[in-house]
Amino acid sequence: MSANRDEGEKRAREGGPGDDAERRATEKFISDLLARGEAVFEGEEPTPGTTHVIKRADDGRLTVRRLRFLGWFR
Repeated sequence: MSANRDEGEKRAREGGPGDDAERRATEKFISDLLARGEAVFEGEEPTPGTTHVIKRADDGRLTVRRLRFLGWFR
């Protein structure tokens, strides 16, 4: 594991200064995936255009898992 990743994980646990910016970036990424129809929430039926699955943790955090890659040829 790299030193930068260790520092990022430490800041996330401690609620460091980058925590709010990282949360906003994650929310933007997820909302963009949903707006384009490329993501579904866990338990929903994926469509042919679905590339990601979003899971909500018990503490409310959202995680994104890539399901497949479609490319530019759609």
